[in-house]
Amino acid sequence: MNDRDIRESESVTRMREFGADNAADFPPTSLGGQKFAEISTLADELDLHGSNQSLGRGALLTSTGVKEAARKSIRQQMRAISETAKGMESIYPGIKDTFRVPTTNGDEALINAARAFITAATPLKAEFIKRELPDTFLDDLSAAIDRFESATDSQSQNAGKRVNATASIKQLLDRGMTIKHELDPIVRNKYRNDPAKLAVWESASHVERAPRRKSPPPPTPTT
Repeated sequence: MNDRDIRESESVTRMREFGADNAADFPPTSLGGQKFAEISTLADELDLHGSNQSLGRGALLTSTGVKEAARKSIRQQMRAISETAKGMESIYPGIKDTFRVPTTNGDEALINAARAFITAATPLKAEFIKRELPDTFLDDLSAAIDRFESATDSQSQNAGKRVNATASIKQLLDRGMTIKHELDPIVRNKYRNDPAKLAVWESASHVERAPRRKSPPPPTPTT
């Protein structure tokens, strides 16, 4: 949520509390009671979507971290295979070109190249192992590819969940501000002769404005 969304959400929460504290003055059958019931339900939904948004952000950061680690592992393993292949050029002419690590950071190009490494290296596995690559070097690269693709899927899903939660929050806040305007004259009429209650309502329903940014001081003239 941006700053304004946060301030509107806080206002909705305060209005829910005001409605609960003064429920006796707004029975469920009255319009005011119905509007405060809407505010209460809406505030609960905001809490849920806000939690989902936070969880989605945390999960997105986690999956992004896993993806970056997997990408780094893939590149390291591909470089090891590529450097080993260069030492085999005199026996297998042109092999160094077969195991060339892509310079692009594009996900698709990297994964395609990694899978091509596995395919090309499989018949020569024993030759690579002779040159001190681990016995599991092909399995290790395949596992890193799987981690990368799994993290990519998770990243996409978590990003989608966060976007959906943000959109739902925006819709709820728009509705909350509409109810606020509907409730305002009802509450003011109810407590027209009760300035203390009106002051509490005004504080509860008020949406704080964002603080203005101070302009930077003018530069000191040079002498």
